[in-house]
Amino acid sequence: MSDMREIEKKITVILQRVASEVDLHTLALITTEGRRIAYFSKMNVDPDLLSASVAAILNMGQMTVSQFQQGELLEIVVRGSEGYTIVSCAGQGFLMIGAGIQSSDLGLTVSVLRDYSKMIGEILSI
Repeated sequence: MSDMREIEKKITVILQRVASEVDLHTLALITTEGRRIAYFSKMNVDPDLLSASVAAILNMGQMTVSQFQQGELLEIVVRGSEGYTIVSCAGQGFLMIGAGIQSSDLGLTVSVLRDYSKMIGEILSI
């Protein structure tokens, strides 16, 4: 059990690092079933609502890549007029979620989130 706590602490530190590197206000790591593993937010974002929303988005994304024969789902980007949410696969059965305000370089943010998702996936596969 202490191993899992250590992993959660490592992941929380990574989430905080990512948030400051690309100016995201909310980051979370959840299972594909919606169970929260780690969470960090500078805003008042309900982590349970975030997990539920991502589960719905994930289902839609998986159906889309399957229907269009686009291979394995890697990430989903949802943009609104005042911000965006990125869902990135972080190893087998895990998702990393990042949310932020409008970014002048969304591509950089997606790339950084993708890199850290891989890092977290490696930590979780130990």
